Amino acid sequence: MIKFFRKIRQTLLAEGQTGKYLKYAIGEIILVVIGIFIAIQLNDWNQARIEKKQHKIVLQNLADEFSRTRELLASISSNYGLSIDANAELMQLFSAEHDTILPQRIDTLIGESTKQGPFYPPQPVLDELMNSGRIKSMQNENLKRYLFDWGATLNWFHFDYGLAISFSNDQFQPYLNKHWSWKNIDIAAGIPFYTQRSTLAQDQVELFRQLEFENLVDANLFHTVRLERRLTGMEVLIDNILREIEISLGR
Repeated sequence: MIKFFRKIRQTLLAEGQTGKYLKYAIGEIILVVIGIFIAIQLNDWNQARIEKKQHKIVLQNLADEFSRTRELLASISSNYGLSIDANAELMQLFSAEHDTILPQRIDTLIGESTKQGPFYPPQPVLDELMNSGRIKSMQNENLKRYLFDWGATLNWFHFDYGLAISFSNDQFQPYLNKHWSWKNIDIAAGIPFYTQRSTLAQDQVELFRQLEFENLVDANLFHTVRLERRLTGMEVLIDNILREIEISLGR
């Protein structure tokens, strides 16, 4: 087409038809501009298509990542539930008849009362979104808000978990070191290194007469319940995140 206009332009100039030449020259310019505009539009459309495809891949990877995080959370939460029940039963023993307090049951309960495990889910997809700033370009505002909330909620759990670990290391375990047998606790937990209980002196009746031990069990229960509530909140948040991802994917 451009060659056609050039041929006409040369013919008009040769014949001295300047007015018509100008018209064809303008037409040629308009044709070039239209061509450039179409090329830009096609490039923008293709780029948008590529970015949309990449965005869907990121969202799917994010969904897979949070699904795995939910599975890890479920396994962690079950241990916290077990720990809460054990601490609650220990608290009941302080008002029980002394002849009903069995050392083997105490071994089991103390072991289960300390099952507050850490929660550090690997999330490379979310980390990349956060570190690169790409999360800000997400169009789903609800999803964006939930992802920011997730980071804050996880940080609060780690903060509370640090307090619980400090309490356990500085107070709860040192008390047990002096008043109960970790060997017996290990046997109750099924650790195969020992077959015979400790023969060293220990009095379960005296243990449940101590105000200090009651306060320590109560504090351990408090930390465990607070952490379990954090985990419950994160479970709800994960469900919200996965729901918004499904909406963004148009499912």
